[in-house]
Amino acid sequence: MCNVSRAMRRRRLLLASAAALAVAASLTAGPRSPLGGSAASAQPLRVACGVERWTVKTLQDRPRLLPVRDVTITYLVSRPAPGSLPPTRLPFERNLFRVRAAVVLVRPEDDGDFHVVLSDGTRTMISEAPLPSCTQNALPAYRTQMAQARQRVRLCAKAVVTGVAFFDFKHGQTGVAPNAIELHPILAFRCTD
Repeated sequence: MCNVSRAMRRRRLLLASAAALAVAASLTAGPRSPLGGSAASAQPLRVACGVERWTVKTLQDRPRLLPVRDVTITYLVSRPAPGSLPPTRLPFERNLFRVRAAVVLVRPEDDGDFHVVLSDGTRTMISEAPLPSCTQNALPAYRTQMAQARQRVRLCAKAVVTGVAFFDFKHGQTGVAPNAIELHPILAFRCTD
């Protein structure tokens, strides 16, 4: 009986370890493709890049951005939302902002982006790190910045996040600001805790 009990405990431990490894692998493997599987797996799988205002979201419209400004989440979420969202870049969306905030959620999305929710303890807003293969028409310097920032994205209590102002459509996104402003794309990311 003692040997059976020990053997069962060992088997449970092995199963729990295998399950933990599977969960860890799925979390670190990168975004899921629409067909199942991981975008980082050995088999090449295509992720369906986004559609709505996609060239604006990923700097593929090759904008001339304004110099970076340090701001707060309070400032960004209090900007007036535009009356309508054209397929082209709005003047305010040429602004490059740097915020200090907690990163409370990082989640891969179907379009390949990392959905990153920032919080100041009271308010939240979204920032996004696009998949490099979905930014191929952006200027090379921006592509490099986006890719490097994406590699650094993680949960942390204190982060410095630099990104381009972007107004999205509200569609039930987790962490969306009242005016649906985002930092999309993220061009620099650093945890400071």
